[in-house]
Amino acid sequence: MDKQRRNTKTKQLIMTILSDSLSALCYEDFEQKLSGIMDKATVYRILQSFCDDGKVHKISGENGKTYYALCHHCEAGHHSDNHIHFRCIRCRVIMCIDEQFVIPSLPSGYRMTDIHCLVSGHCPNCLNEMKKYEQI
Repeated sequence: MDKQRRNTKTKQLIMTILSDSLSALCYEDFEQKLSGIMDKATVYRILQSFCDDGKVHKISGENGKTYYALCHHCEAGHHSDNHIHFRCIRCRVIMCIDEQFVIPSLPSGYRMTDIHCLVSGHCPNCLNEMKKYEQI
């Protein structure tokens, strides 16, 4: 079996962290959860291999950070993550929303390679917290 495709304990650990998360994760989230178990290069290498294999997709946040979330219908070399990503401006969590959006057609001479849809606002948890304070 190809060394790169081997399912190692470190890969299993990162996949478990992603599977257990309700939101997309940035490197600092992995660093906090792994607390010195593996180095930065290993984490990035594993995340990139998951992206290449169609298991994980990248989300570019407004703050310039890259976030990672599990793919649902992708395969190696072809991502079909044309769903909405939502960033809460209060708690700063980024989540995948299973709502497809229409991919615009481009004028002749252009070729699309990626498309990202990041919507900002307030998540349900933060809205509920804000409503509690408004009622006081």
